[in-house]
Amino acid sequence: MNLIRLISLLAICLTIASCARQDEKSPQLVEANRLHLEAIEISKELEVRLENLSSQAKDDVENSQIDSLKNLIEVWEKNVVEVPGFAHAHDHAHGAHEHNSAPPMTDESMLDYQQQSREAIVELKEAIAKLDSLRK
Repeated sequence: MNLIRLISLLAICLTIASCARQDEKSPQLVEANRLHLEAIEISKELEVRLENLSSQAKDDVENSQIDSLKNLIEVWEKNVVEVPGFAHAHDHAHGAHEHNSAPPMTDESMLDYQQQSREAIVELKEAIAKLDSLRK
């Protein structure tokens, strides 16, 4: 009887320890999620900024440039991948969008993906800033 209790207790402890380890996030995933959330915030700001620029466009050429930048942001959003294991923390006020599941990859690969995703949205931010500065 004591052996059964001991084995049961051991099985429970191993299960708890296994679950606890799965909840721990690697430093790479934590950083990847931070970059992901930062990139999402930048994209929200850019959408608002482009809407403002669109309403103030001076001519068809400027409208075309703004539309191109809007399309690039939409392409970026379609390629956004959520970092697995983190709560979905952004709202849907900026419009409908998909939440792509991450393909199987290492934590380091996820960090690299999120770094590149953030870099891409920052480049779009710089292009919008350049367009805005040319208007003045």
